Amino acid sequence: MSHIASCASVSWTSSNVDAAQVSAWQQDHHDWLDTKPVTAALAESLQVVAINDDRLATATTDGRRLMINPTWSASLSESQRRRVHEHLVWHAAAGDYRPHYSKDTHRWHLACDHSINAQLLQLGGDIPLDTVMFPVAATWRREEVYTWLDGHPRPAEEQSPDQLIWQAGVTSLHADLTELDSHWQQHIRAVVQRFLGTPCLPDRVAAWLLGNR
Repeated sequence: MSHIASCASVSWTSSNVDAAQVSAWQQDHHDWLDTKPVTAALAESLQVVAINDDRLATATTDGRRLMINPTWSASLSESQRRRVHEHLVWHAAAGDYRPHYSKDTHRWHLACDHSINAQLLQLGGDIPLDTVMFPVAATWRREEVYTWLDGHPRPAEEQSPDQLIWQAGVTSLHADLTELDSHWQQHIRAVVQRFLGTPCLPDRVAAWLLGNR
């Protein structure tokens, strides 16, 4: 079995660029404590690491770590980085570290991206014009969006800002996904209990976090 941490081509945080980018992502989380408290709470257990690997062109998550290509991260503006960062946190919360090999990888990623962006929009997030978002499917479940995308005339024109870890051709260090799922279920319940009934967490987003996705 091959995974990021065991590949000879991998370099863990070692350069000034790597350290600066990890620090920038960590600062995002600190700033979210006041501006995006739900995302900050969801991200509490996610470690940020810089990884140089040819397979990781952008960033991904294995549900325990946010893994970033530091050169790519350095090319982003602060607002771009924070949008991708927040998006990845919600990928982790949604369990998108779990592989779905039977699905068309691009369509499934788009369906997951759309679903996450629909939640972030409800939280008042900034959604640029090139964001993966299908207004007609705003309230649909991911499986419904995935099926609908089969009829999309030009799906290749829709591009995700990140990578799902299993689509990048790598596997997680943490093979026990059942344990990881359990961790996230408990963590999400605690976050929902903390923020439900406040302006920070609309009921529909809470339901999505609890599995209605």
